[in-house]
Amino acid sequence: MSRDAAKRALDIINNLGGKASEFREKWLTIHAFASVFENKNQRRSLIAAIEASISEDEASEILSELTDEIAYLTEHPVGNLELDAASPGFYQNARQDIAQANLAERSASNRLGHLVCVVYQVRCNTEHGRKELGTHRSQELFAISNKIMDLVIPVLVRAADAA
Repeated sequence: MSRDAAKRALDIINNLGGKASEFREKWLTIHAFASVFENKNQRRSLIAAIEASISEDEASEILSELTDEIAYLTEHPVGNLELDAASPGFYQNARQDIAQANLAERSASNRLGHLVCVVYQVRCNTEHGRKELGTHRSQELFAISNKIMDLVIPVLVRAADAA
């Protein structure tokens, strides 16, 4: 157990900075904004925050800029690293969220909220799971998550300033 903890600590130290640090900083903004929409379920809080704060036109525009990222996340879903990879629930949350993000009959703000929930799964893996920060896959997920947050955060800030 202590060997795993030491390995994890070394991974964090070696990968501080870059995409992982950007991800953590940006996530704090999303989390702070969503905390106003407090719900016992973090995913529901995130979706409520996006639906209440981002218009359909803004959400549609953001989603249109993320087609490649959505396709990647659909093809390569994010697992829940708190579970064993063989567990039936390993991909459950991210697959459900990315499926909702792809449903054209849903409102654009709801679809965007579900996409932010996929970013939340990346965050959970970073904080609670055993995510190795320096792998190609991790760096790809950080880059995708950062792009999503780069598009969402300015709109949330404008909504907060207007309130």
